[in-house]
Amino acid sequence: MFRRIASRYDRMNRLMTFGLDLHWRRKAASFLRPLQPERLLDLAAGTGDFALAACQVLPSLKEVYLVDITPAMLARAPAKKPPQVVWHFQVADAHQLPFADSMMDAIVVGYGVRNFENRLQALMEMRRVLRPGGRAVILETGMPTQLLWKLPFWFYFRLYVPLLGALYARDKAAYTYLPESTRAFPHRDAFLQLALQAGFMRGSYVPLLGGASIIYLLDT
Repeated sequence: MFRRIASRYDRMNRLMTFGLDLHWRRKAASFLRPLQPERLLDLAAGTGDFALAACQVLPSLKEVYLVDITPAMLARAPAKKPPQVVWHFQVADAHQLPFADSMMDAIVVGYGVRNFENRLQALMEMRRVLRPGGRAVILETGMPTQLLWKLPFWFYFRLYVPLLGALYARDKAAYTYLPESTRAFPHRDAFLQLALQAGFMRGSYVPLLGGASIIYLLDT
């Protein structure tokens, strides 16, 4: 699915979120500033938007490892690389990361955990490669709980997004999958419990736009 939509993925993200997704990625990455990470893993890196956002807000970064299972997505990332940070690109599976224990200072995942086949296994791998005192920042789609947000959100998500996918990306199925996978995701405290089960010491979350997206902060 991601191979099919790779060439239109960035533009669809801008259209779906009215450009807010870039702001949300920078905001999420800013939660890593107190750690001053030098080595960052961008997991499910896609086309590199989150890696770029992290480089923009984290002057301490020296290396970013961009990992994705879809070569067609990752192939679009090098064009976004800033000159001051070394980027490494690797096609790999989030359930079996090709890195040593405690290798990473921090991890970011942008709208990717929802797609992992075994979320607990992927979270355990993230915990394994993070150093003690490290942090994983996960930006994921959410489910608004307040009626004021819930009704327009689902109208937008169930009707507008698939229509946009059909008209612009020419792949309605990919953008019907988005609301369906969001509905099936363990949101908020349920996801934090999964992270604790995977070995993280503590977690918290920050809702965005009434909970349409959520930033999860997981600490080792």
